[in-house]
Amino acid sequence: MSIGRKMVGSKKLLRERSPLAYVLIGLIPYSKPNMLLAFKPGEFFRELEKVSRYKRATLESAYYRAQQDQLIKLNKKIIRLTEQGRHKIAPFVAKKLRGKSYLMVIFDIPEDQTDTRRKFRQVLKEWQFIQVQKSVWLSDRDLGKEVAKIVKEMGLSQHVQIYESVRHFPKT
Repeated sequence: MSIGRKMVGSKKLLRERSPLAYVLIGLIPYSKPNMLLAFKPGEFFRELEKVSRYKRATLESAYYRAQQDQLIKLNKKIIRLTEQGRHKIAPFVAKKLRGKSYLMVIFDIPEDQTDTRRKFRQVLKEWQFIQVQKSVWLSDRDLGKEVAKIVKEMGLSQHVQIYESVRHFPKT
């Protein structure tokens, strides 16, 4: 049985995923694909190429992009998904906040952290926050704990504030 079948269950399901998703699935700790990626990356990418319609170069580039986007981290030959990476392959479905409450995220990330600010905005977009102003975002979903985890993981604690609020005006 190939790695791909163990990772997802069928070749058909694997073919429906992006190269980035293939790589992220290979990062589930202590799985066979994870061990291959850590200790025999050439074999990992060869196997992955067999079960997907993607070329090895595309898969390797997806792996390096995942590192750049902080979806994975390498620590002493052990490759792990970050919280952001977990959300990418298995998005969290948050409950709706009670009443007319909103989760408000306000941030002021310094100019010298442009890439981090862009990545943080991308996370908010993926979680379907609505941009009210350039650095003010709203959601009617209970994502406070998840946003706080990402903020800590990205080292933005001193630049981000999270509030639960109620809109009084204008009425919607």
